[in-house]
Amino acid sequence: MQFLLFFLALLIPFASHAAAKKDRGAPLGTFIAGEPTAPMIVIDAGHGGTDRGARGYVPYCEEKKLSLQTARLVKKYLDQLGYHVIMTRSTDCFIPLSKRVDVANQSTSNIFVSVHFNSSRNSTAHGVEVFFPDSKEKSTRSSSSKKLADAILGRVIRRTSAHSRGVKKGNFYVIRETRMPAVLVEAGFISNPEERSLLRTREYQEKIARGIADGIDRYFKDRWRSAT
Repeated sequence: MQFLLFFLALLIPFASHAAAKKDRGAPLGTFIAGEPTAPMIVIDAGHGGTDRGARGYVPYCEEKKLSLQTARLVKKYLDQLGYHVIMTRSTDCFIPLSKRVDVANQSTSNIFVSVHFNSSRNSTAHGVEVFFPDSKEKSTRSSSSKKLADAILGRVIRRTSAHSRGVKKGNFYVIRETRMPAVLVEAGFISNPEERSLLRTREYQEKIARGIADGIDRYFKDRWRSAT
């Protein structure tokens, strides 16, 4: 009997270690909220404070407010999936672009997603587009950023049924200067009266946010599959 107890005492730590190792490779969506092994994501709500961004009239609409409302919803859905999320801003305040980059680079973030809304002189322009940084010097990061952009765009279009304007190369400061895979989402045109009316509704904002969260989750699941 004493020998059996001794044997079990030796065996249990090895079994626990194996289970923990296996759990670290679990696909996202199975993470328990706050689990240390879950990826860290920086969500950047564009503009803010004195920087109002794009604006539309009748009905009046400001990009800074739409970006923050949508970014908060993205965080909520990512929290539900078990991710760790950092917001570059969670209130209506002005944050310099360099500070947004610092927040991302000084964290242990795995990806960076900036949320914006579009504007054009052509009031008929509409739809969703996602930008990623393209750099020959950082080809691995560029490739990962494009995969993230593809995943997000596909899921946002699926959720909203909006027009897809595609995944595009972009030289925006916040995605160029961050060190991790990064994308900038333009989730619709404030300058288009019909699209603006949709963008102002909570229901449509939730569809956009769920699409972004779905895309992020898809990106990490694909990475996990390719690593196994």
